[in-house]
Amino acid sequence: MNQQSEAEKKVEKSSSSRDVKPPEEARALDGAVAGDRIEKGSNPPELRLIDKLLNIDNLNEAFIKVVDNKGAAGVDGMEVGDLKLFLRKNWPTIEQQLKQGKYKPQPVKKVEIPKPDGGVRMLGIPTVLDRFLQQALLQVLTPIWEPTFSDNSFGFRPGRKAIDAVKRAKGYQEEGYRIVIDMDLSKFFDEIPHDRLMSKIMLKTPGEREIHKLIHGYLTAGMMKDGLIEDRSKGSPQGSPCSPLLSNIVLDELDKELEKRGHRFCRYADDVNVYVKTKRAGDRAAASIQNFVEKKMKLKVNKEKSKVDRPVKRKFLGFSFYYKKGKQMGIRVAPKSVTRLKETLRDLFHQGRGRSLPGFIHNDLNPVIRGWFNYYRPADMKSLSQDLDEWIRHRLRNILWRQWKRNWTRFLNLRKGGLSEEHAVRSAFNQRGPWFNSGASHMNLAFPKKYFDELRLFSFVDAYKVYTASQESSSPT
Repeated sequence: MNQQSEAEKKVEKSSSSRDVKPPEEARALDGAVAGDRIEKGSNPPELRLIDKLLNIDNLNEAFIKVVDNKGAAGVDGMEVGDLKLFLRKNWPTIEQQLKQGKYKPQPVKKVEIPKPDGGVRMLGIPTVLDRFLQQALLQVLTPIWEPTFSDNSFGFRPGRKAIDAVKRAKGYQEEGYRIVIDMDLSKFFDEIPHDRLMSKIMLKTPGEREIHKLIHGYLTAGMMKDGLIEDRSKGSPQGSPCSPLLSNIVLDELDKELEKRGHRFCRYADDVNVYVKTKRAGDRAAASIQNFVEKKMKLKVNKEKSKVDRPVKRKFLGFSFYYKKGKQMGIRVAPKSVTRLKETLRDLFHQGRGRSLPGFIHNDLNPVIRGWFNYYRPADMKSLSQDLDEWIRHRLRNILWRQWKRNWTRFLNLRKGGLSEEHAVRSAFNQRGPWFNSGASHMNLAFPKKYFDELRLFSFVDAYKVYTASQESSSPT
């Protein structure tokens, strides 16, 4: 859901006349929409949902979030930076359509991106206007459903992260539930049945005809690709603000069923892990849960990817587990996650061969590896941090060696790096390939870790030390 198309552009900067204002005020609608203002905290509970959606404070909050998220243009080509002007000209008509239940969402732009494990993931990019209205709708609907969701549901919920689900799974294993039913829902976002979803929404929000028609309009809006519009009778494409909440509404039925059966489980969006004590119990429960999902919920289970196994052999949200002393379990980065990172970085390093090394590190490399570390840092990754740092420095030395090209240039740079003349000559003229030389002792001596620290290369080892120290200082004694 977080991938963007090549059409993505940055939002236009605020005009100089607004530079003195606080960020929220500078990005707010600022007169682009009109209406009776209802102050925050004074929105009466008896107000209908459409009135809460059109509340100026709710719309301002939605506008700021859409601007901050940036994102690609939809089928109409309008960029985020054009939204305020568009609303200033067209809001009275849009508001009237919303109040009358006559607003028609535009088709979403269909984008297919490859999955790491094969196949493609379908994204639907709404227009900027529809993203704005969906965000406003999301802010109204979330307080209604959020308190009713299961404590074992972690995906796309306020104050909950993927690592919280992983830690919950770790706790189950330490209690003795060391067999996992790793259930994969086949193309879940593409298979959501509209009729069952709408019935749940209407049951929870009776009488809210305008909201029901708006949600149904978003569900059935076509998907456009290459100028052709495909009708939709099921599914809620990833890429829209409301899609995560709608998916949780659908899968809450599964959560409630698992709770009723007394299962230990964790769910993050459509990633479902159920923990039992024996393989036999796992096989029996897996068959029963699959039957419930397919017969009652009208969804599909991917039988090839769904397994009953030991958690140490599976991955969950990019993490895996390992046995420690006694009943303790450890959290580690799943090997596939490391492989995927290296594949991404190999492509990046290839692009960096003709670039200035400091610029490449700052603008391209650091954002990727820092983001990856921030997600996986709760795992035990002391030795992995060392391996990744060495691997990355090897790749950067490889870029340097290739950029020098001529043996004489290599000799001069090795001398600048502090090597003796004899050592530099022997190394620069050894006729070995770039990969060998970039990993050899002469390049490690001439361009050690200190050299890359001065270029501000992100270090997994250093960052992990800081993180673990902060965790230790904040943990109760």
